[in-house]
Amino acid sequence: MRAAVSLLALLLACGDNVPASISIQAPAAWEPTLKDFVALTPTGAISLGDDGAFRIELVEDASMPAEAYRASVVDKAIIVRAADRLGAQYGTAAALEALGFRFRHPFETYVPVTPQLDAAALDGALHAPETRVRGFQLHTLHPIESYYAFWEPSAGSTNDAHRIIDWTVKNRGNYVQWVALDDIVDPKRGDPWRAFSRELIDYAHARGVRVGLNIQLFGESNLQQAYDLADSDPAVVPLADQIAARLPTITTDLPFDVYDLSFGEFFNADPAQFIASVNEVKTQLALHAPQAELRAFIHVGADQRVDYQGENLLYYFLVKYADPAIVHDVHTTMFYNLFETASGAYHHENFHEHRDYLFAQQCAGRRPGYVPETAYWIAFDNSVPQFLPIYIHNRWLDLDQLRAQSPCPNLPLDAHVIFSTGWEWGYWLHDVTALRASFELPSTPTALVDDAFGRDLAAATQPVMALAELQRTYLHLQDLVPYVASRDVSIDLGRQLDIVSQPDRVTFADIVAGTNVDVARTKLRALAEYADQLDALAEAFYAIDFPAHSRRWAEELRDGFAIDQLRVRFVLASYAAVLAHVDGDPATARTRANDAAELMAQARTVVARRHADLHDTHGRRLLEKASEESSNRTIYQYGYLYMANILCFWQRELGQVDGILGLTSAAPPGCLLP
Repeated sequence: MRAAVSLLALLLACGDNVPASISIQAPAAWEPTLKDFVALTPTGAISLGDDGAFRIELVEDASMPAEAYRASVVDKAIIVRAADRLGAQYGTAAALEALGFRFRHPFETYVPVTPQLDAAALDGALHAPETRVRGFQLHTLHPIESYYAFWEPSAGSTNDAHRIIDWTVKNRGNYVQWVALDDIVDPKRGDPWRAFSRELIDYAHARGVRVGLNIQLFGESNLQQAYDLADSDPAVVPLADQIAARLPTITTDLPFDVYDLSFGEFFNADPAQFIASVNEVKTQLALHAPQAELRAFIHVGADQRVDYQGENLLYYFLVKYADPAIVHDVHTTMFYNLFETASGAYHHENFHEHRDYLFAQQCAGRRPGYVPETAYWIAFDNSVPQFLPIYIHNRWLDLDQLRAQSPCPNLPLDAHVIFSTGWEWGYWLHDVTALRASFELPSTPTALVDDAFGRDLAAATQPVMALAELQRTYLHLQDLVPYVASRDVSIDLGRQLDIVSQPDRVTFADIVAGTNVDVARTKLRALAEYADQLDALAEAFYAIDFPAHSRRWAEELRDGFAIDQLRVRFVLASYAAVLAHVDGDPATARTRANDAAELMAQARTVVARRHADLHDTHGRRLLEKASEESSNRTIYQYGYLYMANILCFWQRELGQVDGILGLTSAAPPGCLLP
């Protein structure tokens, strides 16, 4: 006996109101899951039946691989075959995509004005996951969309978290993890958080999605208010007692599938203590949450080296000496990958050691994961702001080369978990393409963008991927990204202490001091080449006439191109002003400083336009300083786009230039705290 779930919809796309109907039939066992799937697909009405203008029929087929699907058109119906509910949902999403739907942003699905079936997209081929674990670590230590959705208990947060889980499924994911903060030590926060989190876990499980929680081990290396297990000196309070006191808060009646253990940044513990501490967590977790897997987060930091058992190794690699049941997740930062230059990020010239560590774990049958980033946020990309589709290419390249270069090709990458930090300014595209790539990896990254853009944005694929390649050529492989990225006061202070996160650059102060001036001139000549090619590429993009119902998405891309143009020209003008100053040409210095100010004014127009049309549905919480109504539990009391909204990094740089030219005595903003 079959049950039917029907989606009879007024399909609304960007303000258009054109009726069409789609019906989805599902076996009874899958009906509750498909109801949730349908409920979060933009519709005007849902009813039972099979009388839609387009019919999708789900067929249970036990011979299919787990989480796989086949979709084909038979007698004017779309037949989706799957063995389980995830495969059924993936196949249903593929059927809707063949009708023109695109699941782009967690809070906004593209719905075609009039669905049109692309039967060629449903050829009956087997689509099966190439990576077992596919999903996100939502970096909720930062004030991003998913922080509010997964950490601030409310009915609205529950709805948003459900939408993020649903979006993950529709983009072929099966795992969602977020980061715990330490405010839940207080029972007044912890009790409501547990009830809230339990509902999210249950909802994810009902959709077939596994759930993880990232926690930190040592409080001494906890720089961002993460929930840690050991805050006190173990000589005063035994480590086992500290862990025993903290674990129940995050395990009692909370059936997380995974606990991911992090170790902070920039600070080392004694190797023997580190290993004993990790093992103690494993032992106690087995008592408190026997159903859960323990994973360890392998961070970066080339200066954090230790000697242990005759081996000199990166501090985070000490995990390999801990309980072998612990699974290791290898991390990289920013858009850098495991195979090419890392430009000095965290003092790494490259991340080859991390790549080789992953391969060694893989060949030992330890099922390691890879956790790359799709945004870095702090003074680097979407907070500047910049649009950097280079992330799309480099996330694809990692998966392609991990497969091509693996010394143990019979043991494929087991987990690909995307470290996600915000979705505005087109950064949803980074997450969608990276997640889809871990399900089925195409031969080129262009195919991923083609798929994400669909028919309505098809004309944007070539210029966006051309921009990605241009950024690879100049910003990545010629190490120019430190110039178009920025620096806050903490980054400058860290430089004095030789603590480096993002790649370094020749600063204005260096030029005034006569340090590496020739290096700066060489870099700026290359940056000017990048700017010229970017201008030509952007002009070609602006000439595209997108369909009216897709202009909201096209405008977001347009603003990305525009802000990239303005950013590089602003940087060139600012450096030119300082170089003219040290060359003894005050007139040119002032002219170029004025040019930079005018470019910043133009950037304000672009930012205001973009921030008036966000995908986020909660007012200006991402753009403003925290208030009593919008306070958060992170160390950043503002939304993640606040610095972008006020162009703080541009103000800081122009203030530094004006100070060098003697035009102001005011201290430039720090761009760390509001």
